[in-house]
Amino acid sequence: MDICIKKLTPEMETDFLYYFDNDAFSDHEEWSACYCLQSHLSKEEDKRCVLKEERRQKAGELVRQGVMTGYLIYDGDKIAGWCNAGDKSDYGPVCADEEFLTDKIEKGRIKVLYCMDIAPGYRGKGVAKAVMERFLADAKEEGYLYVEGYPFSDTKRDYQYRGPIRLYEKYGFELYRKQEWFFIMRKEIL
Repeated sequence: MDICIKKLTPEMETDFLYYFDNDAFSDHEEWSACYCLQSHLSKEEDKRCVLKEERRQKAGELVRQGVMTGYLIYDGDKIAGWCNAGDKSDYGPVCADEEFLTDKIEKGRIKVLYCMDIAPGYRGKGVAKAVMERFLADAKEEGYLYVEGYPFSDTKRDYQYRGPIRLYEKYGFELYRKQEWFFIMRKEIL
């Protein structure tokens, strides 16, 4: 395995869409219309934008605009995963939801790791750890005060696309607050 983690740029739209079209949910077809839009669409938009092609177009548009941010994970030329991560202030639906409130929302204060999808065949091989290490290194280099993640509180949930809580604990995140269906895990960047 030759893992390379690259920050998503508008020029990588084709790779991003290819990953979601082909590999992201090859073992769970029922999730194939995801395109990682949950953190970028309001509940009303999400209800209106249900067809896979509509969601694909919307995701491509967000990548081209630089709104969809994060990391594509490559193994040579093959895409091995995706991590949705960026400045919390850029995640409108997250900021508008009181359940995610931690403190004032301002550019450059909090970087979030919203979700991580590792392709079948790459899971359980340390890819998520490598992504977390890159996320934390970038957050420090970019001058963030805090990093946050939102793993599910139901640890038996079939698919932990926000990362398992033990991953956050391993990297020094602490429980900030337990919500009904997820934890807010937070770490101060020193």
